Amino acid sequence: MRFIDSLGAAFVAFVRYTLLLLGLLYLSVKVMWTDRAFGQRAFGREVLRQIYFTGVQAAGPVIVLALAVGAFAVVEGVGGIGSLSGAESLGQMVTLVVLRDVAPLLTGIVVIVRSVTAIAAELGVMRVQREIEALEVMGISPIRLLVTPRIVGGLLSLFALNVLFNAVALLGGFAIGWLLVAIPFKLFASAMFSAVSPADIVAFSLKIMVGGVGVFLIACYHGLGVDRSPTEVPVAVSRAALVSVVFLVMLHATVSLTTVLSSGTGRLLGGVL
Repeated sequence: MRFIDSLGAAFVAFVRYTLLLLGLLYLSVKVMWTDRAFGQRAFGREVLRQIYFTGVQAAGPVIVLALAVGAFAVVEGVGGIGSLSGAESLGQMVTLVVLRDVAPLLTGIVVIVRSVTAIAAELGVMRVQREIEALEVMGISPIRLLVTPRIVGGLLSLFALNVLFNAVALLGGFAIGWLLVAIPFKLFASAMFSAVSPADIVAFSLKIMVGGVGVFLIACYHGLGVDRSPTEVPVAVSRAALVSVVFLVMLHATVSLTTVLSSGTGRLLGGVL
């Protein structure tokens, strides 16, 4: 009975946590319409600031990581299947692995390490110093000024970083493959485009949109959840990062499994591997 009680309490806590996140998301979208006549310049400035911090400043690490992933995928592919299946299968394997799973997952983890932790810390410090209460006293919506711009700017940045990651990883992978086995670019490009199906594009978009909104919501929720003590800030940061990673991995696993089972692309990947 004690085990059942613990299981039930954990389930209730999970449902409550999910509902609170959905409520925060609802308020974040609502204030974009209800308060659209107030603080447009400040709202736009916060969105651009978040894009700069999340997207522009993270471009360098994402490029380095993408080059490493593209090179690793091609080297492993050449060693495992290059001599047997040729350049076309190699291009299909690299495209499927990078586009379907590696790019959105690794880019999301980079965003969590850099931006989710920073947002949770920033909002937590603002709560401790009562800056959020000061905004409310002045009649300024903290959600419109602090939460919604971070979600919008973070989501746009995450999309741009994923496009950058895919482009660099695939082009870098082709360059490594060309050096190793002299892969013709036309054949490699044809294999890349033929490997991508509409289901893969939908899955890629879902991972970015749902994952991006989710991790930035989690960051804002835990940052705003800090009460009065400065010692609560590092706790909120660690919780935001941990929950974001678990959410992202579970989301990607669910979407990838659903895509493979529903679209039949598992047979193509099985043939390539």
